[in-house]
Amino acid sequence: MKRRGLTRKILRATALAALTSAAFAATAQARVVEPVWVTKRVDVAQGQTKSVTLRCPARAVALNGAAPHAASSIPAIDARRWTFRFIRSGNAVLRCVRLRLPHSVHRVSLVVGTVFEPVFELPPGFTQQIAVRCASGQVPTGWGLERRTHDNGLAIVGAVPTKHGWLFSVRNTAPIGAAGSLAIRCLKKKQRAPTGQHHSFSTRVASFTERVEGGLTASRACASNEYSVATGVSPAGDLVLRGTTLTGERDAEWNLSSATGATAVQTSLICLARNTGFHR
Repeated sequence: MKRRGLTRKILRATALAALTSAAFAATAQARVVEPVWVTKRVDVAQGQTKSVTLRCPARAVALNGAAPHAASSIPAIDARRWTFRFIRSGNAVLRCVRLRLPHSVHRVSLVVGTVFEPVFELPPGFTQQIAVRCASGQVPTGWGLERRTHDNGLAIVGAVPTKHGWLFSVRNTAPIGAAGSLAIRCLKKKQRAPTGQHHSFSTRVASFTERVEGGLTASRACASNEYSVATGVSPAGDLVLRGTTLTGERDAEWNLSSATGATAVQTSLICLARNTGFHR
């Protein structure tokens, strides 16, 4: 079944304060991309739910939120926040980034955008493909799914990063109809200082092939000069993404399951280059 949402809502959020110069001598080629992440353990009593909002530190913006056991994971309008709703205990991580500016560069802000796309009610067992696209000049850095009820059976069976957004496959695994919404987080690629210097974020998608036999937990990593910001997976048979998260500075994990034996699946990892600088 393929049905598209009738409306799409795009919200753009800007870091509240312009970034100030960092206290170090730097040339135009100095490494300025600084990864920052926030983690939290969430304990939920049986039969209850708990909502938790994580916030990036000062001068940083949120690129992605990951919580394998969360029922919902949604970026906020605020550029620094991400909200999770848990129906059982688990861990949440917020991936943030900020710039460490050379002394010659001032008053540079980071801009992120959020795009929401509804998932209209799916009958049991049906799968829907939904493409969600960033605004012009932005690159995709994260995604989230909101399930609206406790018995909601929406499951991600595909989340493929593209050059300008994400291509999702959402399946209803419950015996009743289910609806919800998808959200993606996008980062404005280029920044320009009033004095003429400019910077451009550089991302790449690393792809891996995994062999799923019933269940699999896979671990992969970006290169040593990169920061892991988001994970994805390609649709394959009856495969379901049970959970995915990011750890440390470069690592990522996937928890995958397949009910019909061995399945080859391609996972993906968005990596943000750290060795970029300002130029004239």
